[in-house]
Amino acid sequence: MKHIVFTLFVLVSILLEVAACGQVAALAATTSGPEPPLRLSEPVEAVIADLERYIPEYMREEDIPGASIALIHDGQIVWTEGFGVANAITRQPVTPETVFEVASNSKVVTAYIALRLVDQGKLSLDAPLNAYLPGPWLPRSEYRDAITLRHMLSHSSGLGASITLDKDVRFAPGSHYYYSGVGFMVLQEVIEQVTGQSLEDVAQEMVFEPLGMSSSSFVNRADITPRTANGHLHALAPALLFAVPYVAALVVVGITGLLILRIRTGRWRPTRRMAIGTLVVAYALSLLPVLILLGRVGWLEFIWEIALCGLVLAIAFALAFLAGRVIILRLSQARRRAQIALTMIWSVLIVVGLTLLASGITNLPVPRWPAVRANAAGSVRATAGDMAAFLIELSDPQYLSAEMATQLRTSQARLSSDLSWGLGPGIQHSQQGDALWQWGQHMDFQSVMIIYPEHGFGVVVCTNNDLLNPDVAVEIAHRALGGKIEPIRRAIHLEFNYRGPRLDESD
Repeated sequence: MKHIVFTLFVLVSILLEVAACGQVAALAATTSGPEPPLRLSEPVEAVIADLERYIPEYMREEDIPGASIALIHDGQIVWTEGFGVANAITRQPVTPETVFEVASNSKVVTAYIALRLVDQGKLSLDAPLNAYLPGPWLPRSEYRDAITLRHMLSHSSGLGASITLDKDVRFAPGSHYYYSGVGFMVLQEVIEQVTGQSLEDVAQEMVFEPLGMSSSSFVNRADITPRTANGHLHALAPALLFAVPYVAALVVVGITGLLILRIRTGRWRPTRRMAIGTLVVAYALSLLPVLILLGRVGWLEFIWEIALCGLVLAIAFALAFLAGRVIILRLSQARRRAQIALTMIWSVLIVVGLTLLASGITNLPVPRWPAVRANAAGSVRATAGDMAAFLIELSDPQYLSAEMATQLRTSQARLSSDLSWGLGPGIQHSQQGDALWQWGQHMDFQSVMIIYPEHGFGVVVCTNNDLLNPDVAVEIAHRALGGKIEPIRRAIHLEFNYRGPRLDESD
């Protein structure tokens, strides 16, 4: 059962992503022709005034609860602003001090830490990462000792996505590109091993404190939790993730209860007390696999979301069912078959009605979970302004050696003629110069950071909407910067991931 629930959770995520993927093919066809210019020649005040008009209007069109932006000009943060709400129920407004989950932007922070450690002689770009760990982290194979830090940071290690926790190698390290979260989870173990500190402590010492990122953390610190935005989901997602195992549990518990009733009393007709008990037991059983599985992967806030959403649905179903049942019994007192048929029809109508209700709720806040384990691949919380300070350091490093600063911005894995990956960030190549960038996507948060180092021109955008609109942060960033954006948009949809056979499949 737990595998079924996990699969459903992943499928919902994929379906939400697919809902927006239809736009990408059409947009990719528009990439030919001259590149649009950057907005560098426009006065900063004019760009800001345009964004102040555009962002609220765009958010209304796309039904985005909240957004925060930080604009970088001439290597300085010139504007930070918040729009919309941090919570669609409480209507707490987003301000420049509102903290967002920045998801995979965390990978670049982790990469930066690793490069600092290379400067200190604690890590090497080209030594086997396996040598830094007390025990093997990959199954024995010819490639176990071939994966290096360079491969990890450029997503060319052959390891896959973090959601599967799959350690199988897809290709020879360095030969292809596959956007990997597993690699950064392994890198976290390496960093903690060579420093003797937690990732959070290392990040505070090497990144957050030196750069003045006082609202940033790999964990959900108590002092920033009150001003952290709630992520938002379409209510249909947690409703489905509850309803499918709930219906299965309801059938099993119901049939079991009827059999026991028949054996003990010789009757098939359950009492009202028995019906209520069946609903309650099924509710508890349906949450058990969700609790076990999502607890293991650290998605505790989604457990509460599914549990609360499920409780509302279960109570609504029970009240509607019992009310309808009373009416049905009165209308067909002597017709047993009619009672059964009407009860089944009424149950289906309730399910349809609740489904329509859930599909109409587009921004359901996800509870803020106080205890979050540090995850190198995606657990950083920060303000847009803090991430802009990091982005400035990324483009013109003050704490890295000249060699590491050059390596960071050098193409390591080529994805296309206008896109590659450096040591941490992606690199978009254009007539306007190279842009360093990274995006972040959770089920309930979207974000992007982009900067043109030679111009000192960049932007950070954070939003708290779900994956039905995976490109919203990119669209706002594009409005702020101008210039080229399609290669980034295509990479966000993982168009460039290696799709060949795994090594074990080709042998």
